[in-house]
Amino acid sequence: MRAQNPPETIFGLQAAAAQGRFPSVLLLTVPRGEGLPLLLDLAQALLCTHTENLVPCNSCPDCKQFSSGHSRAYWLLPNVSEEMAQKIEPYGPESILKDPWTVATPPLSAQIPIGGEGTDPTYPMMVAGVRGLAGRLAMSEKHNRVVLVPYADQLNPSSSNALLKILEEPPERVYFLMAASAAERVLPTIRSRSFLQAVPPLTPERVEAFLQSRGFEAQVAREASARSLGRPGAALRLAAPQAIEARKRAIEWIDLCQGRDAEAAFSWIQSSDELAAKDRRPAQILLETALGELEARLRSSTNRPDIESLEALRQGLEKALKDISYHAKPQMAFVASWLGAHA
Repeated sequence: MRAQNPPETIFGLQAAAAQGRFPSVLLLTVPRGEGLPLLLDLAQALLCTHTENLVPCNSCPDCKQFSSGHSRAYWLLPNVSEEMAQKIEPYGPESILKDPWTVATPPLSAQIPIGGEGTDPTYPMMVAGVRGLAGRLAMSEKHNRVVLVPYADQLNPSSSNALLKILEEPPERVYFLMAASAAERVLPTIRSRSFLQAVPPLTPERVEAFLQSRGFEAQVAREASARSLGRPGAALRLAAPQAIEARKRAIEWIDLCQGRDAEAAFSWIQSSDELAAKDRRPAQILLETALGELEARLRSSTNRPDIESLEALRQGLEKALKDISYHAKPQMAFVASWLGAHA
């Protein structure tokens, strides 16, 4: 059962939908990993027979089909197999719809190739996938169709240009729902054809209510929401049992940054498995957890020097998180954050 209440981020789109003017190309700018659930909410609402104010009814045949794979919902996602590059299939993976806040991407068999990290940007099947989708969309259809692109900033140049040809004259009743961590990482010509919608953080109260709706105890929900920076996906991770160790590590780093012992800080960086891994996600989770902890400390602090110190550290950690998302080495990003805190 999907949420009955629309998120604040789509309030501005409700009037347009009511007047039949919902944008054919929507680009959400949202922290990485947080855009997918919003796109799913919008996709189901656009496919639902009895949707009202962009809230799906959850009972019509289209809503029931959406929970297992809707025939009019398509995905464009990075990193696919060569076998999948030969086929274009609609898919709504059940594992994502069961809990979209915690699942990053569908399985490889669900993906239409667009390139992305770890792939050859000249790999021809990536362009073939988008062109194949164009052929599917060219077929007449009296009902709405949606194309979900939750990682639009992962489109390689060839795939971006292939997609651009579709967006120049979008087929009737087809809606492209895209998300990116930063609008500037999307091809400018695609941005110019998109309705840009920034996704602001939710209030701690809304995040807390969201966690409680997922079965977390009130105290756990309250503590996680206070450190989530208004991001429900981050809140779920913080409320999980394994988040206890992540928080412990984040507090260690904050304490080291607030101290003056450079040798201890750099030794901590060198010995941290999270920062040495090829996968950047552990380092990003560590930074997100630390930023949430800083947010909670800032709200409870009344001492001006402490507030200024925490603000400086927050800026350094935010920069480190951004640098890692742009492929900086995690260890170097953490070194820079410590140096920034002591500039």
